[in-house]
Amino acid sequence: MTDVQAYAFGRGDSQAPLMLSGLDRLGEKLGRRLRSLIEPIAGARPHVAVEDARALEFANWQAEVPAAASIGVYRLSPLKGQVLLRMDAAMISTLVDCFYGGIGNRPLPPRGEFTPTEDRLIARISEGFMARLVECWSEMLAVEPGLIVRETGVGFAAAAPAAEPMVLQRFLISITRDAEWTVDLLFPLSSLRAVEPLMGSRVSLDEERADPVWQARVATRMRDIRLPARTVLARPNLSLAELMQLKAGDVIPVTINRSLPLIVGDRIVAHGSIGEQDGRAAFQIEKLASNQPSWGTE
Repeated sequence: MTDVQAYAFGRGDSQAPLMLSGLDRLGEKLGRRLRSLIEPIAGARPHVAVEDARALEFANWQAEVPAAASIGVYRLSPLKGQVLLRMDAAMISTLVDCFYGGIGNRPLPPRGEFTPTEDRLIARISEGFMARLVECWSEMLAVEPGLIVRETGVGFAAAAPAAEPMVLQRFLISITRDAEWTVDLLFPLSSLRAVEPLMGSRVSLDEERADPVWQARVATRMRDIRLPARTVLARPNLSLAELMQLKAGDVIPVTINRSLPLIVGDRIVAHGSIGEQDGRAAFQIEKLASNQPSWGTE
């Protein structure tokens, strides 16, 4: 055999961790909670997309990261190694602009470091991000984050050797269609392998934890929606011959039922009768339909 090649154990696509599906489920939960973190700062509900977790070498991830970025290096006890949280500089600058009343469209100057205001916002978002990560992981493993250092630029955050296998969990955040920012969470592969059996456990989708602020806003807006309501007094039947012979002055006899339907859209919601109130024709509801939908919010 002349085609035998050397192989480094623990590296390469064939060594992709089995826990990625469990990490994806945790990422979906974390992505939903990031919306509530960013919304008060941006003044608008952001869109958060979560990419599938993937394995790669640390050097390959470094090559993807722009020069200007916030890199937070954390310990996530009891996991071994260091976890990196990366946020784009453009996202930080735009969110500062939005927080102080802008619309996030001011030109972004070239930079070598963040302003004090941006540093405070980075700390706020980072702390909120890690707190939500702890909540999402709590059903599987109790973890405790600790900040080691926060750097500007990936060149200063040499948290692992270049060939170190890592696992990347990436979130794409946008508040407009014109810009999308990347937030990366980078784990050492070895640290996740230690908790791989726990990753296989079922992680709840967190659907029951709806955002109460968002629910209240939707409920308020829905109450203002106007729907056309109508009733039908009679439904006379005419033959095609009678219909073709109709002319001005003809009288079509009708019988008005005692109980008339109140129709919203294509659904009967009540029955009642026609009368008069304050000199105007009116409809009095006598009975609600048994299949009436619930218009309230839970």
